[in-house]
Amino acid sequence: MITQLKLGIFVAALALAGCASATTPPTEIRQIVSTTSFGMCVGYCSTRLEISEGVAVLTRDGRSGRGSAELPDQRFTQTLTPAEWQEFARLAANTNLSGLPPTIGCPDCADGGAESLSINGASPTTFDFNADIAQAQALLDRVRALRTRMTPD
Repeated sequence: MITQLKLGIFVAALALAGCASATTPPTEIRQIVSTTSFGMCVGYCSTRLEISEGVAVLTRDGRSGRGSAELPDQRFTQTLTPAEWQEFARLAANTNLSGLPPTIGCPDCADGGAESLSINGASPTTFDFNADIAQAQALLDRVRALRTRMTPD
């Protein structure tokens, strides 16, 4: 009887150890959104970059700057290769914004501009334009490079 009890405890412990060591699948990345804005600006002063599987869409708001009420909004689309999307998804999966406050620094104070980052529709984290954010730096670098490529001169 005691041997069966010991065997049962051993099997239960083994099963629990197996559960504890099982890796949980990473969150599926569906979308990455980055915005920029500048309060004291003429022209296109705010952008929104939406990155999802296969495509990136950059929208520039023509009504956000001083004296720019006559500018039409602009929309630019770029196809992403599967490898490009996988790299964005990998970087986003390794980025944890949940421990950060919703606002870091003083975005757009002294006309420095503001930037935000959001993954899968979560509330964005907003920070000074071009700031270094350690928890998201690799993803920010990739997003910023894509925005630069997509923005017309």
